[in-house]
Amino acid sequence: MKIPGGFDALFRQLTPLFLLGVLAAIVFEPWVPGGAWLRGQFGDTAVLRACTFALGLYVLLLWGETLRLHALLTGLLQAFRDFRGERSPDAARNPKARLEAARLLIAALASDDPQIRASSHHNLKRLAGADLGPAPAPWQQWLAEQERGPGA
Repeated sequence: MKIPGGFDALFRQLTPLFLLGVLAAIVFEPWVPGGAWLRGQFGDTAVLRACTFALGLYVLLLWGETLRLHALLTGLLQAFRDFRGERSPDAARNPKARLEAARLLIAALASDDPQIRASSHHNLKRLAGADLGPAPAPWQQWLAEQERGPGA
């Protein structure tokens, strides 16, 4: 299942806002308009229970994200093993694993860490058999061509 890249970025950007919102709901609960009605309908700990529920749901989302990242990284490592020929020669031709590895390496080209960028560029050159430079844009174009190709 492919999750759009925009979801990851949105998730990272909204995390501090979500946590600040939960904190504000707990701290400012006595002054919330309609707070007396909420306490009357749902009890004195309604806001605390709602915040606990929201944090529990958030932890489940984080757990799901760790499982997704683990699967991606495992697939990347498997693609490199296959590419280097540590498995059967037919496994090295697995286009799905190769494209998934390229997708992750291209994303890593935008890292703030120069070592990660250099390593990703080196591995992309090995994976593609060509050097398109250290910038992500030519590699993204290459990946789009590979995904449209007959082997994808």
